[in-house]
Amino acid sequence: MDGFEAELKKRLISSDLHILVTPPHELQGFEKGYVPESSVDPVVVKQTLGATNEVISFSPVVSTEAILKSGRKVTGVVLKGVDEPRLKKIESQMVDSIQLGNDSVGIIVGNELALEMGLVPGDKLLLISPTEKEGPLQSVPRMKQFHVSGIYKSGLPEQELHTVFASSSLVRSFLRKSGVVSQWEIAVKDFGRAAKGADDLRRVLPGFKVQDWNQLNAHLFASLRLERIAMFVILAFIVVVASFNIVTTLTLMVLEKKKEIAILKAMGARRSEVAAIFLSEGMLIGGIGVAAGAVVGFCICMILRKYEFIKLPDVFYDRTLPVTFDPAYYFAVAGCAFLIVAVACIYPSWRAARLNPLDGIRFG
Repeated sequence: MDGFEAELKKRLISSDLHILVTPPHELQGFEKGYVPESSVDPVVVKQTLGATNEVISFSPVVSTEAILKSGRKVTGVVLKGVDEPRLKKIESQMVDSIQLGNDSVGIIVGNELALEMGLVPGDKLLLISPTEKEGPLQSVPRMKQFHVSGIYKSGLPEQELHTVFASSSLVRSFLRKSGVVSQWEIAVKDFGRAAKGADDLRRVLPGFKVQDWNQLNAHLFASLRLERIAMFVILAFIVVVASFNIVTTLTLMVLEKKKEIAILKAMGARRSEVAAIFLSEGMLIGGIGVAAGAVVGFCICMILRKYEFIKLPDVFYDRTLPVTFDPAYYFAVAGCAFLIVAVACIYPSWRAARLNPLDGIRFG
């Protein structure tokens, strides 16, 4: 699970969306969700973030929700119009492309969307915007025909399935808007300090909504945390059930060694000393099991990192099981397992300590 989270963060790092700035309310003279491109000064943003982090890219984006139609297949997408530097980076991620003619209008679709709708470069698409325009008789939705100029693969299936890209000028033409943007996407050098940068931007951009990558993917990371807790509880119960074997073994040993325990007590052994004998034996058994389990787990993880022979279904971000190595997890898991074993050893040790010497000699 840690490997999956690390792989997800690695893919988020490779994206150009570490900090998102959006206008929260409608400005006078502009439609809700769209503001003048000059509303946010890139120099101010770079100076604000530059004190703690370096800005890699600052991209104004014109986005809109749209319906994409190809033949009989229809799906909802987010159409993003980006500037030329951002468009070139997306083009570098393309796995397939085609050179369109001068009279063709091209968009770049994600690999997952292309697989779902059976798209290849050069296919015709019809984009339908929910923003209506006035027609001869009544309001009609905006429609425009595009061609698939390329298919990109970012490593984020959710983005590939729902986000398509085009140049800002094409999207503004499609929306019949000029000189406006709907959001600004910022990529920074130090991914881990994006939250600090977002806090700094909120102070210099009052009225704008500023979100870092963690907030943008809050539902996903919350699900991961919930899965971690659930997995911890399940594994803890498995260890508890396994520790009953040690309890049973020590209890039988106490019953079998009644005579020996009675002789030790008759010779002056205290209750605590008798309890310590069985407690140490139980912890020795548990310690060997915990150590062996940690070593076997480490070996399996190293083998998985090298050979990746476990294949996952297509619904996952990765097709193989991602594995990371963090010594803290090994110590934490081994410590929790050993603690459960130690607690399990208390009852049979207490029972041995309370054994009456006369009963032990008489019935041993």
